[in-house]
Amino acid sequence: MVISWLLNSLFKEIAESVLYSKTTREIWKNLEDRFGQSNGALLYQLQNKPSDTVQGSSHIAGYYTKVKRIWDELDSLDTCVHCSCDCSCGGKSRSLKSHQDGRLIQFLMGLNEAYSGVKSNILMASPLPIINHAYSLLIQDEKQREIHVAQHPVESAFMAARQQYGGQKLGCSE
Repeated sequence: MVISWLLNSLFKEIAESVLYSKTTREIWKNLEDRFGQSNGALLYQLQNKPSDTVQGSSHIAGYYTKVKRIWDELDSLDTCVHCSCDCSCGGKSRSLKSHQDGRLIQFLMGLNEAYSGVKSNILMASPLPIINHAYSLLIQDEKQREIHVAQHPVESAFMAARQQYGGQKLGCSE
């Protein structure tokens, strides 16, 4: 029954390669041998992806989700040994903070120029905030922009038209 569940959980091509295994242990061992090792090429590709990922036309939530998905995939491939001792030197927490700060910087680097004011405020904070707090600030700013645009649609349209005509006075001429 467990073997059947395992086989049905795999892609067809992979399931066919372990179809005649006699035990679940044999299936797991086979899969671990093939897929349990860090893939250097994939790791290389994923390491470059966050710096290549930009917000573009996405909302903050969509952009963050793209970047977070890459980080989660990187974390799943991470083979680094993490300190598990109870030392009092603070090295473990400093290392974690450095890692979090690096991810915050990656995230901020991909934001559109419209968010440069919020980015500056986040980067001036000491210590740098955790990424979830920065995300919250950016979402608030995004919502504020949406409210401002919704409250002034006529003014925005007028300003856009004025820009299009090189600042000339627009109006009816009789």
